[in-house]
Amino acid sequence: MTTKIALDLQTCLGQRSGVGTYAYELIRRMKPGNGISYFGELFNFLGRNDNRYALTGIEMPVYEHKIIPYSVYRNHWDKLPVRYDHLFPRADVTHFFNYVVPPKIGGRVMCTVFDMTYLRYPETMEEGNLRRISRGIDDSIRRSDLILTISEFSKREIMELLHVPAEKLRVVYCAAPVPAAAAPMDAVRAKFHIDRPYILFVGNTEPRKNLMRLLEAYEILHTENVQLVLTGGSGWRSEEIRQKAEALPGVVITGYVTDAEKSALFENAALFAYPSLYEGFGIPVLEAMRCGTPVVCSDAASIPEAAGDAARYVNALDADDIAAGLRDVLEHPTLAEELRQKGFIQEKKFSWDASAAALQAVYEELR
Repeated sequence: MTTKIALDLQTCLGQRSGVGTYAYELIRRMKPGNGISYFGELFNFLGRNDNRYALTGIEMPVYEHKIIPYSVYRNHWDKLPVRYDHLFPRADVTHFFNYVVPPKIGGRVMCTVFDMTYLRYPETMEEGNLRRISRGIDDSIRRSDLILTISEFSKREIMELLHVPAEKLRVVYCAAPVPAAAAPMDAVRAKFHIDRPYILFVGNTEPRKNLMRLLEAYEILHTENVQLVLTGGSGWRSEEIRQKAEALPGVVITGYVTDAEKSALFENAALFAYPSLYEGFGIPVLEAMRCGTPVVCSDAASIPEAAGDAARYVNALDADDIAAGLRDVLEHPTLAEELRQKGFIQEKKFSWDASAAALQAVYEELR
């Protein structure tokens, strides 16, 4: 008898961040077999959105619920009389990729919990997302037959802070996404006014990424020879960061860039800086390594698990130490080349194909 597994595709839509990238890269590698079939499910009110591009490569059947807007359902699902089971075809197992499991759902359930930011650094989170996770995670943990997470660090955090037994947790790692062909760098330089060697940061502009200290570290460097390029979407509580960046000569804020532009920026950076306070894994570290870019990153949370021995580590809470790490790589070509070569080796330890195989093995436990 075939086990039907439903996969929540909601996080795959729009401009994907780390959560969406993780879900998309795994889901598109799920193939039927070994007594398992898959289908995807998502909300698309009145069919207003054409999701074909966002779901490119996902070859399983996809069912769209078009009557209730997702935001309405998510904000009121505990009060609505309709069961989740009635919105989509029946599944034996349903996997939700973004922390929280809806109430009123039958069958077996999995959820992915990426990290414990909402408990360790709640002040760095967007308020709506913090409320969503805080209100829903305890019931989601109880309701889930298995819980997926993305690093051994996050597994330990979940065990400690949510008192989840180890036997209920499974780790499936992230990997670097397959890079797009790089855009012409001359065009990228012209578009973003980059005219010197540059330090690159990639990620949303939000407090957890520690960009204020990165800007302070760049100021401490006191150099006109190197720019600092901040790339990514504008997140919550970003105005102070933007004001600081605009006050410093040599800082470029690109905003959201295309995949081709991101590839070009990674490939041509003098180094990649990632001084984040807390991460469940740290995909951009591997993206930089795949592109042959030396990495300077914090020694916090799961980041050393991703970066291994292929990074110059710094104290995320000390702008002077961050500046020293940046200076070491900028001023010592031998160190930069050593990190570059180690990065190629480290990045190859993680692959989406291997992670997809590991996830399929988890699903087989629930057949």
